[in-house]
Amino acid sequence: MSNLNTLLSRLDKVQRIGNNRYKACCPAHGDRSPSLAIKDDGGRLLLHCFSGCQTIDVLGAIGLDFSDIMPEMAEGNFKKDRKPFYAMDILSIIKFETTLVFIYASDMAKGLILSSPDRDRLLLASSRINHAYEVVKNGI
Repeated sequence: MSNLNTLLSRLDKVQRIGNNRYKACCPAHGDRSPSLAIKDDGGRLLLHCFSGCQTIDVLGAIGLDFSDIMPEMAEGNFKKDRKPFYAMDILSIIKFETTLVFIYASDMAKGLILSSPDRDRLLLASSRINHAYEVVKNGI
């Protein structure tokens, strides 16, 4: 089984969003909608959680470590370089979040009061959208 298949088989709600690009629920936090972007970059797997989880925590939550997704690390040939995620990856992740914001805003415009869990989810959506902006702005 390839490194990518091993990783994807341990994640929930995996969706292919492009050539060698996927999104899934992050296993490192209580994710109900996909916030984890995955990219196969020529055999090296790149991961980014838009809720801010560290890659090591994401991998640890599914029983993997860096050597499972970057074989060159295990061989001592690792050269660190940052490669940006495609804009489509980021837009795909925040699409659901913006839909939630719209729904909650519509409810509030009708005079409805959001429940505590709904307010918490609205804050999480805002946090994910802001984090996506920072990723694009800073090339994280």
